Amino acid sequence: MEHLCTKSGRLRVAVSGVGGGVGQSVMKALTISSLPVDVYPVDIHPYSAGLYRGVEAAVLPPPETPQGLVAWAEWLREKAIDAIIPGADHELACLASVRDEWARNGVCQILVSDGELVRACRDKTATVDLLTRHGFPAPASAWDLSVRDAVSWGESVGYPVVLKPRDGSASRNVHVVKDEEELAFFFHRTPRPMLQEYLSLSGKVEEFTCAVFVDSDGSPVGTFMARRELSGGSTYRAEVSHWPNLHELLVELGSVLRPRGPMNVQIRLTDRGPVPFEINIRCSGTTAIRAYFGYNEPEMMVRHYVLGEKLSPPEVGRGYALRYWNEVFLDGTTGEELQACPSTLKGKIIGWP
Repeated sequence: MEHLCTKSGRLRVAVSGVGGGVGQSVMKALTISSLPVDVYPVDIHPYSAGLYRGVEAAVLPPPETPQGLVAWAEWLREKAIDAIIPGADHELACLASVRDEWARNGVCQILVSDGELVRACRDKTATVDLLTRHGFPAPASAWDLSVRDAVSWGESVGYPVVLKPRDGSASRNVHVVKDEEELAFFFHRTPRPMLQEYLSLSGKVEEFTCAVFVDSDGSPVGTFMARRELSGGSTYRAEVSHWPNLHELLVELGSVLRPRGPMNVQIRLTDRGPVPFEINIRCSGTTAIRAYFGYNEPEMMVRHYVLGEKLSPPEVGRGYALRYWNEVFLDGTTGEELQACPSTLKGKIIGWP
């Protein structure tokens, strides 16, 4: 693209969904990368912390709304953005649908996988079908049930069972129900409900957030694994290490499903081995953790899919990550001023000693 590496010699990479953990984590990963990169944050809400930690921000309409993609394309052209990394689930399918068109027309590179795979992993029932069709382990699941059928299924599988939306994220509306009464109560309160077995190893829960990165030839380049504890649906503590059985499963998943770059996989250990129960075809809320330990997915995406570089397997360190809240301070700014989204306003953060 003509505007690649502008006169300053720096790449311009936009990151969307910066009001949430995924977009913010992508921004952090780009910040610690070895790329000469300027980050342009994007969100649909002006009260989004990530907007005020980049070079120049934009509040844009949801791309799936009428004229939404038009506004995105205009802004990306105006700012001569080289690539955009989506950080919000609701944007993925829409941006995937124009990925090739925008690349041909010189708008920018959208670093997203093929729409068919994105949609299959957005709908959790389609994910189960995808895994099963290719011979991978998957949790026992059921959907399109009446309450009576759901209760019967729960009894046959054995409580507890997991009740969740087919297209949810970040553990929203996910319930671990322990009996028929709880299942009947939450069933109609869960949008597009589905049921899954509660995965555990002899009653003990061991959950991992994992990833595999696949290049343009369909070859897995590297994997990442972290045993995690959750709080509010997000990783709260993570032990980063290497588990050979998980690595083997991740390489097989990457080789068969062939994402265009990162694939985020949630896995639990069971008596029948590791079982993937959720797949996201995007970066993760733990992207910054991964980058710190040497597995920098945003950098790999830019280097391979934008700059055309051949990738070597990353050397992933081992260690522990402990998370905490942080704040972005906007001195002397009113709510009305934020509604107007001052694009170059830079917020401050408190660094620990």
